Amino acid sequence: MIINLSNVDKGNKAMASVLLLYYHLAQEKGFNHAETVYIDPNIFDGFSYLQVTVQEETNMSLDIDERLLREGAIIYLLCDLNDIICDFEEDYLKDEYAIKIVKEYKSGNMSAIPEVTTLFAEILCISEKEMNYEAYSSILSEIYRKYVVNRFNQLANQIKT
Repeated sequence: MIINLSNVDKGNKAMASVLLLYYHLAQEKGFNHAETVYIDPNIFDGFSYLQVTVQEETNMSLDIDERLLREGAIIYLLCDLNDIICDFEEDYLKDEYAIKIVKEYKSGNMSAIPEVTTLFAEILCISEKEMNYEAYSSILSEIYRKYVVNRFNQLANQIKT
């Protein structure tokens, strides 16, 4: 997806969706369950923003954060994948939505968060029954701290200066 002046409203709504998602993650203190239920999938579905590009118009800044949207898209999909893993336990890789998320990872579309490589190494282990849930949870916690908590800290620090 390309965001430019003709669809700036869509970009603003996507940014609002990511911030709402981050708010709920912060309320839960990490990845727990069902954080994406608060996000309207017609406005922000995760998949559409994995490789988003924001094109600034001549002499006009759109104030849409491409990095936030890409990272938010990944975190959105990780929330959904975490729900699937929790709900289906050792059969999680048979779920169609999980298969779609794994396909995006394998296509390199989740590179905005490098830690997903380590996370998917756990998720795609030899057998779902052999998944190291402790390591998986630890990596999710690291992603939460680095991309959600740090994003809120960065925003708060901008206010202070």
